[in-house]
Amino acid sequence: IYYNIKMNVKKQIFKGTLYAVVAGCMWGISGIFGQLFFRDYHGSPLWITSTRLTIAGIILLVMSYSRDHKRFFDVWKSKKNMPTLFLYVFGGVFSVQYFYYVAIQLSNSAMATILQYTAPVFIMLYLFIFQRQVPKPKSVLFVILAMIGVFLLITNGNIKHLSISPLALVTGLLAGVAVVIYSIIPRPLLDKYGALNMTGWGMMLAGIACNIFYPVWRINFRIEPLSIFYVLTISIVGTALAFLLLLRAFQLISPLVVSVATATEPLTSVFLSIPLFGLKLTLLEMVGIVMVIVSVIFARGVSPFMCPIAFVNLYAYFIFTAGLYPKNKIRIIYAAY
Repeated sequence: IYYNIKMNVKKQIFKGTLYAVVAGCMWGISGIFGQLFFRDYHGSPLWITSTRLTIAGIILLVMSYSRDHKRFFDVWKSKKNMPTLFLYVFGGVFSVQYFYYVAIQLSNSAMATILQYTAPVFIMLYLFIFQRQVPKPKSVLFVILAMIGVFLLITNGNIKHLSISPLALVTGLLAGVAVVIYSIIPRPLLDKYGALNMTGWGMMLAGIACNIFYPVWRINFRIEPLSIFYVLTISIVGTALAFLLLLRAFQLISPLVVSVATATEPLTSVFLSIPLFGLKLTLLEMVGIVMVIVSVIFARGVSPFMCPIAFVNLYAYFIFTAGLYPKNKIRIIYAAY
């Protein structure tokens, strides 16, 4: 019995880690496809935000209704929920998506993703300013290192020259600030009504609001199989499916493990940008990217020893599932979990 329980726990950990890794990759891919969409079809960031949120919102709400139709409209039954709900919708859900795609259009997917990935820095500042939660000294150190990384990334070490436009820098960081609202403001509602239901309503309402200003039927690009493929990949794979996988990951493993695993988002964006867009990084820019990703992971409270062990475990899991190595010869370290 003990052996079976142990094996089930190991399987659960691997599945959760795999879900989080794939979700991060999907987010990175959605940024890449956004850049492809802007490059090939000169689409509008507001249109892709409107379409993405509407499609993903419909998918999540349908799933939420099928799971628990009796509580589907519960969030609307109390007027006290409305200020929090609409701040979450417009300050969080809409702003994250819109500013992220504006930053991509003004710079590139890799740069926008790295800038948005600094969100935990702003979360720490929010907790310090508004909730008087004093961060640990090591967390402050990691925040400083992350900011140095951003500096190296956008200046290449030369303070007189920016590698991206000031507006791209501002919108990328605004996307990171919006993640603070997206992550913190709706917590009471998420706990009470469920993440699937609240995220579905958040995306749907933000999508409806976007449609008022830029409706999905206002199409100013060629409709062809490739453009449809870009849009559906961004909306379904990079939004709805990525969220569902992340939600499942949180049910199986700790948030700290998820923090490590979802680092695949900026990595995917950077690595795919090299062959697809001819992205060329200097040594200082590469150092900046590594500093941002590693510092953000550690600032979330992840042990420095956890990252290599987590990725070794994941690599071993791929070998195991692919049948490339005998079961009885695989030894995987679980202590970090």
